[in-house]
Amino acid sequence: MKKRPAKLLVELPTADEIDALAMSTPDFKVRKFEFEHNETKADLDYVPCKGQIILVIRGERGMALIKRKGCKDWTLPSGRIRTYEDMPTAVKRVAKRECGLGVRSMDLEAMYDVVWHHEDVSIKRLCLVYSATTDDTECKPAPSANVAEAAFHKDMPESHLKGDIDLAAIGDSSEK
Repeated sequence: MKKRPAKLLVELPTADEIDALAMSTPDFKVRKFEFEHNETKADLDYVPCKGQIILVIRGERGMALIKRKGCKDWTLPSGRIRTYEDMPTAVKRVAKRECGLGVRSMDLEAMYDVVWHHEDVSIKRLCLVYSATTDDTECKPAPSANVAEAAFHKDMPESHLKGDIDLAAIGDSSEK
């Protein structure tokens, strides 16, 4: 096993935002995920962020899922939280951009501490899982999104979703 890099990039909400999340959700256990990408350098050419949003959006036609450009697997819509955004604003923006959906309601369901270990740096980011509902019946990602396809799915077999985080998010949003 290759030695982990000494550099660590931490992307987290502000202390006040973390306190607010902790007060509104005192019973959460934060799950930890670590991913090894030791043979690749981290792509740090992106706007700084303070975490990531993962959305489990349900509507009358099922759960909204997306396929990213160049990928064959379905995944949950997700996106980075901009440094100047509050969480509800980020949820609404990501739902609109990734799926073209308006959000009627949203609830924080889980928090994940995620670390990606690359050859040159490890990136630690807080991922917030929100369940949301929509009245919209058609998915249409924004042209600027890195999304090839978005659609509602009823009874999607878990074997079609490859990511550990996606499976955990769906499970955490179903348990409540």
